Amino acid sequence: TGAGSGLGRLFALEFARRRALLVLWDINTQSNEETAGMVRHIYRELAEAAAATPRVAGDGEKDALPPCNLQVYTYTCDVGKRENVYSTAERVHKEVGEVSVLVNNAGVVSGHHLLECPDELIERTMMVNCHAHFWVT
Repeated sequence: TGAGSGLGRLFALEFARRRALLVLWDINTQSNEETAGMVRHIYRELAEAAAATPRVAGDGEKDALPPCNLQVYTYTCDVGKRENVYSTAERVHKEVGEVSVLVNNAGVVSGHHLLECPDELIERTMMVNCHAHFWVT
């Protein structure tokens, strides 16, 4: 979650370098798609490197990663809304399958002192930074 920027994007890129099939969630469709484009670029580089490296039996073959069909899926999801999380999770289950690793990274930072923070922002912060972890998990 939160794959469209910051740490979420960095996690996605690192998992891509490690040949993970990725499911990216973010509230911002455009930034999530930008991350997916970066991931696809990494996948292309990995495929090109694998194609350029001949595999010879006995030549460190056990250390080589097997070729695989690397994919990235993107979903727009507001993790601060329980029903949005549940419906998106159901789509992922149907379209992608089981999830083996979850990086629940989405977060809200208000930038205000607590006493200067409007109630709506406090509620949003709690929904995304606390409740969403339970819903997504």
